[in-house]
Amino acid sequence: MEFYQMTGFMGVETDTADDCSDIRMPDPADSALFLDFDGTLVEIADRPDGVVVPQNVVDLLDRAMDRLDGRVALVSGRSVATLEAFLPGFQGALIGTHGAEMRAMGGEHLDVVEIDHGTVSRLCRLADDFAALRPEFFVEHKPSGVVLHFRQAEQHSALAMRFMESLAMAADGFRLQPALMAYEIKPEGVGKDIALKRLLDTDAFRGRTPIYAGDDLTDEPALELVQSRGGVAIKMGHAETVAEHRLERPEQLAALLGGWLA
Repeated sequence: MEFYQMTGFMGVETDTADDCSDIRMPDPADSALFLDFDGTLVEIADRPDGVVVPQNVVDLLDRAMDRLDGRVALVSGRSVATLEAFLPGFQGALIGTHGAEMRAMGGEHLDVVEIDHGTVSRLCRLADDFAALRPEFFVEHKPSGVVLHFRQAEQHSALAMRFMESLAMAADGFRLQPALMAYEIKPEGVGKDIALKRLLDTDAFRGRTPIYAGDDLTDEPALELVQSRGGVAIKMGHAETVAEHRLERPEQLAALLGGWLA
């Protein structure tokens, strides 16, 4: 068993996923849809820049925006700018970098939390220096922090954790966030659930039944929040989860949502 499985960062294998027909979806007219990106809408790639967005996903988001009167948001660890690059035509809300930044439905870009850009710059530089010595790791810069990916070096996951943990301990106001095949340093007080709660309290989303799908450990608080509000929480993949429903692959989610929106 790999280190990330022993520590619970990816969870453990569970029973089989739900059949799409077993998930009871609310009336689209009374719903709001929130989706993670990697591993949920699209397949995870070996490198973050290697993701391919299928045309059916673009079409699905367009249909959701139309049927739900714009009540669709992507909630991702990716930056808002990266999400915009992958989905240039998407007009819904974007919650980026785990809730540190946001693009509102009207297109306005907002920094949800104050970011110490000087510290972020130093963290990125140190991570880059580490990866220069260990090229099997891949560093991803974000507006609010830095990520060290070890998808190509699973046998060295403990080394990745120790390095990133030491950086986080030296950076006041930042903390270590385990993720799928990666470790991220991000500001304290940032979380997908915090950002989602803020969005659910806006006029456009207030009172609607929330639907959330996500695959990462960082999605768990948001999944729990959605269930506490009577919504539908869908875990993607086999990791342990608080969600009542589970699907294995993005194409299954696309099939579920496509039938729901038809």
